[in-house]
Amino acid sequence: VAQISGVQEPLALRLRVEGQATITFPTIRDPSELRSDFNGKLVRYLHPDGADVAEGEPFVELEAMKMIMSLRSANGGKIHHTLSAGAIVGAGDLLATLDLADPSKVQMVKPFSGAFALSKLPDADMPVDLRKQITEGIGADVPTLGQMIASTLRGYRPS
Repeated sequence: VAQISGVQEPLALRLRVEGQATITFPTIRDPSELRSDFNGKLVRYLHPDGADVAEGEPFVELEAMKMIMSLRSANGGKIHHTLSAGAIVGAGDLLATLDLADPSKVQMVKPFSGAFALSKLPDADMPVDLRKQITEGIGADVPTLGQMIASTLRGYRPS
């Protein structure tokens, strides 16, 4: 029996399966949003509101631990400020939005329709002899990672 713990982080959901794996589910990324990667204080925007910003060009300066770091735009377009200088920001906070110069560059999120193996742990659908080979050194029937996650989501917590 494995313990699963989860932490909602600003940019992702992180699940840790004790002794097995760490799984990160990133939040959906919107290319028209420019977000902070870390905690800090907004020093200044490097472009006026409504100005054009090129892809890869610095757009804001943030101060963290007495260091001033500039963040770069992942895409080009017209920038619109969402905060003012001096604002305290956390990781994942929205700093500005972009009217994208080339909206065709945006990749649409499509739902996954195939089969997905969660781990190399034995699966209930595996042939019995293969399942025995995997669990041979353990000496017990091991649940699949999917079964462990499902049990945790139903509220089961091993003692």
